[in-house]
Amino acid sequence: MILKSLSVDCVVFGFNNNKLKVLLWQADPDLLKKFLSNNEEYLQIVDILKNNPALESDRFWGLIGTHLPAEEDLDGYAKKILQITTGIDDIYLKQVQTFGATKRVPHFRVLTVAYYALINPDYHDLKFSPLAKAVKWFDIDDLPEVIFDVKEIIQKSLKKLREEVQYYPIGFHMLPEKFTLTQFQTLYEVILDKKLDTRNFRKKNQNLGLLIDTNEKQTNVAHRAAKIYTFDSDVYNKLKEEGLSFRI
Repeated sequence: MILKSLSVDCVVFGFNNNKLKVLLWQADPDLLKKFLSNNEEYLQIVDILKNNPALESDRFWGLIGTHLPAEEDLDGYAKKILQITTGIDDIYLKQVQTFGATKRVPHFRVLTVAYYALINPDYHDLKFSPLAKAVKWFDIDDLPEVIFDVKEIIQKSLKKLREEVQYYPIGFHMLPEKFTLTQFQTLYEVILDKKLDTRNFRKKNQNLGLLIDTNEKQTNVAHRAAKIYTFDSDVYNKLKEEGLSFRI
């Protein structure tokens, strides 16, 4: 059984070419039908799908998500959607909030539980599902036409990300396995949309012991080669248990 009044949407953020991006998709009724476990479930929400502008025109895009089956839990289903859509089963995922304005979906009352996820588009080999008609990264400041209140969901998710990235080093999920301090700082400046003091930023991160010097340096660069680091997840987990203070 599909819960017509409850859906799950995932705002997938990525960092590429020093820009923050969001992953959007276009679905197709026939493809969605295959995603659902049986034809009866598809018929339960066909009246919602047929009024979705993203299914009627290639101009509109939406967030990766769908209505919740009664037997699925919220967090597990959000992970399942992302795994099917991107091929990634180990992804940072955080619940943002529930969107429940009465007329957010004009033709039906729907509550949407939104999550944000963090991915490095270059580091992960995304395997986009054939269930999607199209999946594409868009610059956060240059979004296409989207359905319903998707822009509001993206903005609220970005606000949540900006709040949490100042207290927890979750930005590492958007970096390659090995990175320079400049890459690390640039990521945070892009997410927070502000310039950070280089000396203070680096000192704070190094004092926490979260960075491991690989004893490697950049190669084939025109400027002075920078040191390359990795993220110590064990130290992070320990600090988190003890009460991590990562205020940027």
